[in-house]
Amino acid sequence: MRSRQWDLDNDYSILCAWFKEREWDSPIPKESLPVRGIMIEDDNSQPICACGLYVDVQSNFGFMYGLFSKLGVGKIELFKAMKLCVEEIKKEAENNKLGIVYTITGEDSLDKLYVKHMSMIPCENSVRSYVMDLNNHKNLDWIQ
Repeated sequence: MRSRQWDLDNDYSILCAWFKEREWDSPIPKESLPVRGIMIEDDNSQPICACGLYVDVQSNFGFMYGLFSKLGVGKIELFKAMKLCVEEIKKEAENNKLGIVYTITGEDSLDKLYVKHMSMIPCENSVRSYVMDLNNHKNLDWIQ
């Protein structure tokens, strides 16, 4: 298993295929994804999972967005890949001199990964999220 920087020009089609596998109504627009991100591949160079990192160097704040994965990957392999992905996001955050990386999830399995295996600190338990759509997207299913 290996990690690499994601390249949205080449990797966006992989992410879209994963979104389609999960039957999302619409994919995340490419321009809405962060430039920085990590792709984890198996020993045959097949992508397993990916995660993005938004960076605000002025405030030393980062936002880890998504932990997207391919369907059909075994639980143990997927767990190892996701753990490696978060470890690589941490390295990316350190390389960008961030002091805080924040993320959100509604998935119990990711909560367990973050808290139990990555020593991340839980913040709020019952949060509602909101979006201000300044570009008048026709479909925001990908973020709702």
